Amino acid sequence: MRRLLIASLLVSTGAMAQVSAPLVSAPAFTGVSDSIQNMSLQAQSLAFTAGDFRPSRNHYRTKDLAAIAALSRAIQADATPSVSVTAGTPYMQTATFQAMGAPVGTNFEALGLGTPGFQILGAPPDTTLAVGPSHILQWVNSQLAVYDKAGTPLLAAPGFVNGNTIWQGMPANSLCRQFNRGDPIVQYDRIAQRWILSQFAFTGNFSNNAQCFAVSQTNNPMGAYNLYEYNFGTNLPDYGKMGVWPDALYMSYNMFPAAGGFSDARACAYDKAAMYSGLAATQICFADPNSFSYLPSDLDGTTLPPGGTPNIFVSWNWYNVAPPYTMQLTKFVPNFINPALSTFNDGFGGPTFSAVNVALPNTLGPCNDASSGSGFQCVPQVGTSQTLDTLGDRQMYRLVYRNFGTYDSLLITQSVDPDGAGARVAAVRWMEVRKPAANPPVVYQNSTFNTSADSRWMSSGAFDKLGNIAIGYSSSSSAANPSIRIAGRLKNDPKNLLRTELMVKAGTGSQTSNLERWGDYTTMQIDPVDDCTFWYTAQYIAANGSFNWRTRVAAFKFANCN
Repeated sequence: MRRLLIASLLVSTGAMAQVSAPLVSAPAFTGVSDSIQNMSLQAQSLAFTAGDFRPSRNHYRTKDLAAIAALSRAIQADATPSVSVTAGTPYMQTATFQAMGAPVGTNFEALGLGTPGFQILGAPPDTTLAVGPSHILQWVNSQLAVYDKAGTPLLAAPGFVNGNTIWQGMPANSLCRQFNRGDPIVQYDRIAQRWILSQFAFTGNFSNNAQCFAVSQTNNPMGAYNLYEYNFGTNLPDYGKMGVWPDALYMSYNMFPAAGGFSDARACAYDKAAMYSGLAATQICFADPNSFSYLPSDLDGTTLPPGGTPNIFVSWNWYNVAPPYTMQLTKFVPNFINPALSTFNDGFGGPTFSAVNVALPNTLGPCNDASSGSGFQCVPQVGTSQTLDTLGDRQMYRLVYRNFGTYDSLLITQSVDPDGAGARVAAVRWMEVRKPAANPPVVYQNSTFNTSADSRWMSSGAFDKLGNIAIGYSSSSSAANPSIRIAGRLKNDPKNLLRTELMVKAGTGSQTSNLERWGDYTTMQIDPVDDCTFWYTAQYIAANGSFNWRTRVAAFKFANCN
């Protein structure tokens, strides 16, 4: 497994910390796909060889306390003081005060062991979806399916295709065409009415790595797509996450060199207008070796951000300092006409990689992990000593942005240790940041949902058009199998409180056989038709075992939203 020692980072990438110019590249390959429906009539779906989808690495950097002081001094020497605010002491919610008021409606079995003809030979599923006017597109490692909103599969039997089927319109030596590696993300750009699909591709020894993009030519997810491949050489663009914004598509990656270790947190922007027109689209990236796991903001709703509002990336500095920690808000302004003028900073004149710092008092990673970098593997399950991975070192997908007219907000979720003692090893921390591009932003709500002995992790949230909030997540305990739950609140409910959670799907099995990886991410999206209906997808297990995951897609909305 690839683990980073920060002491090595200081030696090998110290000079890199001084590099502030954007990294600019054109796509290595472009192409046009046939319609997915036509391809599904001809394709056979093939799965991975048995095992973890990425057996040679583990998504993590290792935290080395002995190097923290030196790294902190190095960062401080390189950076100008930035705007700072505090999130205040998080509210600890230990009880719920009223019913959710958003019953689960559509709730269907999606890709996984429950799908006829679907063969699982790897884990985790990396579960994600996007919602359009009439369709749901769900993608898991390593297949995708299109459903109507009643859950009926629409592609030809068996109802799903391999992810890399999309890129068969690329040249024969395209990595995206040859390899079906996963880490999928799918989005629906409701403003432009386009579907965007992305996954990575790499050779078996990571000597050549790429990120693949497909952009639909119409609002039909089963139609033809414009295809793009961006090469990252010997650096793997791991855990890519997407944000759709008016001026560009934004991605974040964690870069892992083929030789081992960790390289940098990468923030990239893609020329959306060129992609949507089928033209060669420029990629502009900033590489920050002192950060980890950026997350770009993702626009919901029909009201655009105020003119000139940049895309905002979040991260937190768990790897660089001892507690208390801070969350960083960094603004990305790409310039596709003159890429050298692109900026990635605090938005107020600071140098590259400067950020608005939001203090996070009383924040520990799951597993009471303040320092060790153990991988945050601690969630208990009933009937087994095998614990599950929380990915507690990062904010979780999506970083939702919505403009409500009189104010705009970001919704941020992640997993934390609620008591610092390990009694309850993981809980969902959620935060609403209003006026996120302002000086200063306003932390309007900051709360930890910890209403029982169950652990809660792998969260994803969204606002509806009224400002109601819904958050989905996995839950588990030594007395319960891993399950899928949701909680939420009305906009005018008392601040920092979520209503009583609902069960989307109760798991009836635990994950065993030394397999700790769970989900990697889940996805909450909002329906563009009514801007009220939440759609959520996540994994569960029906019987004890490994490589036997299932997934659900569920919809619900609050009664006050029509």
